Amino acid sequence: MPRNITRLAVAGLCGSAALVASGVVAANGQPPNPLYQSLRKDVIINADMWAKKPSMLAAGLGFVNIIGVNDAGSTDPGVAQAAVQAVDGAFNVGLTCASTSTPPQRALTSAATPSQAAASGLPVYYGAGLPVEFSWPVRPSTVDPTDFRVTLNDGSVVTPVDAAVNPNYEYNERSTVVLFGAFGNNLPSTDANGRFVTKVEVVSDPTPMQLIGLRGRLVSAVGMSATKSTSPYDNQPTDPTQWTGPHLTGGKISRMSTAGEQAPIFWRSPLPNDGVSLYGSSAKFRVRVLTTGGFSPDGIRSLYPTDYRNFFQVIAVSRSGRPIALVDPGKTYRIDGYPLKVVGLADLGHKLDSYDACYAEDHDNQIDIILDGDIRAASRVRFVRIPAIGNGYHPFYNPGGPGQTPVAGVRYTAPGPRMVQPIVNALSHPMTVTFHPKA
Repeated sequence: MPRNITRLAVAGLCGSAALVASGVVAANGQPPNPLYQSLRKDVIINADMWAKKPSMLAAGLGFVNIIGVNDAGSTDPGVAQAAVQAVDGAFNVGLTCASTSTPPQRALTSAATPSQAAASGLPVYYGAGLPVEFSWPVRPSTVDPTDFRVTLNDGSVVTPVDAAVNPNYEYNERSTVVLFGAFGNNLPSTDANGRFVTKVEVVSDPTPMQLIGLRGRLVSAVGMSATKSTSPYDNQPTDPTQWTGPHLTGGKISRMSTAGEQAPIFWRSPLPNDGVSLYGSSAKFRVRVLTTGGFSPDGIRSLYPTDYRNFFQVIAVSRSGRPIALVDPGKTYRIDGYPLKVVGLADLGHKLDSYDACYAEDHDNQIDIILDGDIRAASRVRFVRIPAIGNGYHPFYNPGGPGQTPVAGVRYTAPGPRMVQPIVNALSHPMTVTFHPKA
C-alpha cells in the first residue's frame, strides 16, 4: 500500500526548522553543515550555459519518501532492506558484485539516511526530491530553501526544507538545484489523493537567488518558474514518447576541456571522471547533456562509461540534410566524408577495467558523450536521441525507480521517455562561465 508519510514527517520538520536569512542556519540553533559550506563558495570554472537567455528550464517531482530514511544505511542488510521497503523504496536484495565482497549502500538502494540527506545542515526525514534546472549556472552563495515556492496539484504551497547544488558539485556544473521537502506521494495523478508538483517558482527572500552569465554578469532568478502536469508515479501509456520519468532538458557540443573538472576536497570521491581521464587523447569533443533527474538504468544502478549503446544515439546531419545516427561506440561514421565516432560516456565515475552493479558514479545532472574525429564532422552534430525501448535500448529512471528486485504491488517512479534533444553547437564559443569571489 502507498504510504503518505512524506507530508506528515517533513511538515513537522518545517514547523520546527524555520530559516534565518542565510538559509542554512535553523532557528533552533542547528549549525550549517560545514562540508556543504565549501559548495556555497562562489567559485565557478568553465560552467556550462545551456542557452543565451537566463531561465528555469525544468522542474518537477523526482521521487518521494526515500530522502532521510532511518536505518537505510544499516550495516545489517536485513534492517536496511526493511527500512527502505517500508516507505516503498527500492532495495537490491541479495546483490553480489565481483568487484567487492560487501556492496556499498548506494549499490543496494538510492534511499539516504537523515544525516546523508542533510545537504546544507538541515536533516530531512522521509522527504521527496525535486531537481530544478536553469539555463545558466546559479550563484551558490545565494541558494536557500526560501528562494523557492512549490505548488502542488491540490493548490497547496510548500517551502522546501532544504535546497542544495550537490550532487552537481564540480566547478563546471552548478546549473541544477535539488530541493527536498513534502512535495507529494506515490499515487498517480488520476487518484483523488494523488499529490505531485505542478509549479516551481523562484521567489524573493533576504538573499535573492542569482544566476551567473558571461563576464560575471549577475541576473536575479526571482520570477523564474516552470510547470508540470504529470506525476512520475502516473500509469504509463504504451507510447514511450509519453512516459513521465526523467528526460533531457539541455545539450551542447564543445571541444573537450578539463577546466573546472574539480570540486572541493570532500566532494572528490568520484573524480577524476572527465573524458580525458577515461579516454586520453581520443577525447576530442564532448556532447554534454543536462538531465531532469539522476539518470539510472533502474533507479539504483550507476550508469557505466560503457553504456552508450544501451541508452543514447548521437545524431549528425550532413550538409545535404541526411541524418546519420552514431549507433555503435568505437565505430567510425562519415559525415560529409569526415570521420566521427563515439568513444564512450564520462562525467560518471572512475575509469575501471570492468564495471558491475557496485560501480560508483556521481549521480548528478550532467552526462558527457565523448567523441573522436574531425571537427568538420563534429560540427554537424545536431541531436541526442534516447530511444528508450527496442533494439537493445532501455529507458532511464530517477532514484525512485524499481531497482533489480522490485516488490510486487509497489508503485515506483516511471521510466523516462523516448525523446530527441537538440544540441547547441559550442565548438567555436564554448558558452561557459568562470566566476570567482571578490578579493
